[in-house]
Amino acid sequence: MKKIKFFVLALGLMLTSVSALAQDSTYLSNEYAKALALFERSQKYNDAFLTKHALYEILVLNPNDSSAMRTLSELYYNSQQYTSSALVSLDMLERYPNNEIALEIVALSYENLRLYDKAVEYYEKLWLRTENVNVQYQIAYLQYALKRFTESETNLATIESKIKAEDKISLNKSDGSVQQIPFAAAIANLRGLMAVEQGNNEEAKVQFNKALTLSPEFEAAKNSLEGLNKG
Repeated sequence: MKKIKFFVLALGLMLTSVSALAQDSTYLSNEYAKALALFERSQKYNDAFLTKHALYEILVLNPNDSSAMRTLSELYYNSQQYTSSALVSLDMLERYPNNEIALEIVALSYENLRLYDKAVEYYEKLWLRTENVNVQYQIAYLQYALKRFTESETNLATIESKIKAEDKISLNKSDGSVQQIPFAAAIANLRGLMAVEQGNNEEAKVQFNKALTLSPEFEAAKNSLEGLNKG
């Protein structure tokens, strides 16, 4: 699946919130403006600790500020604090149930925590919002990891019916770099992995060879096939 796209905090939305707070209390609006100024300065100096502190102050003053919640969850995710990024995004989903960024961060956070069943739950919610085949492939992959092979194959068949020959997907290589391969090759490789798990090595070889025919430099398929041939 593509990595999440992180954005700069939408200051315009926050300044609008300052005006809204001013209607209730000049003190609150002043405190909010201070927190916003602290956030801007921490960004200028690239100080992650102060950035988080400023965002907490903003959220205490205005718990419904979606920009602050989103940015805080992204900061936690980028620093690999996956439990915190999940919790902030879950809080955001309580207020904004259909927020796609929050759904993605929760799913990614659970995946990194190896809570694959929870990750699938939120990827499925994200897919219902977007019908993105990359999201559906990630669901299929995690279902394979959970040994839910029938569900995984159902998703792969659905993806197969939608994609075109030229469609590609980005997958990670062993060195952490990203490799773009034909979507059909990724599907064949995943089917091969499922076949291995189910003890059908001959079918696995067929699928890995199919993947390599479609994408000769596909690292994962190469490694899987080499492992089977050595065994």
